[in-house]
Amino acid sequence: MATATPTAHRGTCGGSATPLSPTRITRLQEKQQLRDLNDRLAVYIDKVRSLESENDVLHLQISEKEETRSRELGGLKALYETELADARRSLDDSSKERAWLQIELGKVKADHEHLQQK
Repeated sequence: MATATPTAHRGTCGGSATPLSPTRITRLQEKQQLRDLNDRLAVYIDKVRSLESENDVLHLQISEKEETRSRELGGLKALYETELADARRSLDDSSKERAWLQIELGKVKADHEHLQQK
């Protein structure tokens, strides 16, 4: 009985192992394939997370740039609107002065003709 146990023990886990059955080989290959696929999936998931994080950073940068541009354009718009209003006011004043001068010219011409007739 003492000799039977060591012999059985050597056959299952010792250096002179029995050849693996085709089913066992297939299962081991499938396990390795699953490990490889799992590793690939983990790498893919990490890459997706990294890209999503980068995408969030880029969206934030875009928002900041748009906000800055909007603020700058708002300032420029106000500046040009003020300048345009001043130009319109100046144009209106010039038009009024021109009309007044034309009226005065008409009066002076009328006075001149009246004086020449006398």
